[in-house]
Amino acid sequence: MKEHEIRPEKLLNRYLELSAEDVKNYFANETRQEVSCVACGGSQTKNQFSKNDFAYVQCVECGTLFQSPRPTIASFESFYRQSKSSRYWAEVFFPAIAEIRREKIFRPRVERLRSLCETKNINVKCLIDVGAGFGIFLDEWRKCFPKAQLLAIEPSASLAQECRSKKLEVVEEIVENVVGHDNSADLVVCFEVLEHTYDPLDFLQVLKRLVRPGGYVFVSTLCIDGFDLQVLWEKSNQIFPPHHINFLSIEGFERLFQRAGLTNVEVTTPGLLDVDIVRNVCKHDPKLLRGQRFLSNLLGDDASATALQNFLVEQRRSSHAWVIGQRK
Repeated sequence: MKEHEIRPEKLLNRYLELSAEDVKNYFANETRQEVSCVACGGSQTKNQFSKNDFAYVQCVECGTLFQSPRPTIASFESFYRQSKSSRYWAEVFFPAIAEIRREKIFRPRVERLRSLCETKNINVKCLIDVGAGFGIFLDEWRKCFPKAQLLAIEPSASLAQECRSKKLEVVEEIVENVVGHDNSADLVVCFEVLEHTYDPLDFLQVLKRLVRPGGYVFVSTLCIDGFDLQVLWEKSNQIFPPHHINFLSIEGFERLFQRAGLTNVEVTTPGLLDVDIVRNVCKHDPKLLRGQRFLSNLLGDDASATALQNFLVEQRRSSHAWVIGQRK
């Protein structure tokens, strides 16, 4: 898989442009407040950089990168409901690459998660997907487990309708407001949402509420310990406020899940795109790796680049993380 297949450059650039415009419309005059580390709760931080007028700091204790000081949660809620960039993602960006993502992301994701469940002896009779989007994951999961009870939680009206078109049961609401499904799921999954959430601890505790005792909570999200984020830092297109505001470290994930009351926490980084992302940025900005002869040569050779990506996965150094924990 290559980055351009799932994030076409033209569509991505337009999405980033709209995000920058939305900052002016929704956050320009907002009062902002310092927040503690979104992972471990620590109060000691170091300033790192600002982007789109959003400051990012790094936790001294666990290494998590997060946006602070933050505007109000009401501003973020208004932004996600009404902003041009959010609508562009749902109505233009994702529909254009939905089927290629089904092939390149969702089918392999189902197989990998299925294998993980077998390893942990998780019998998934009931599965809830929080932030289900177009419903592609549940659609593919149903092909493997046709008898499983599936529920899509999706607050976007247009995306909820996409889930319904696939004959999925849908709750069209933010997960914090969902009622009637507590203690019901064997597995709750949440893909690429944690980096957007205002308070990851509160969010994770809500996910735990949906899981039966002994069940599991699973999230995939961005990891600041990953290769492309470490190399590119503020130049990374994955760090683009106001959408992405939380980048937890490996230690941060472990401490966050423990704070939420989850045990047997396991963090892996099965990412495939770190090296390709850095190579693509270097094509546009050859000065990025100036003086880094070894790394430049490594990235320039296809076989070495592939071996490097495999190494990043093995050593938990990819920026795409999978985290799973069990409710007591």
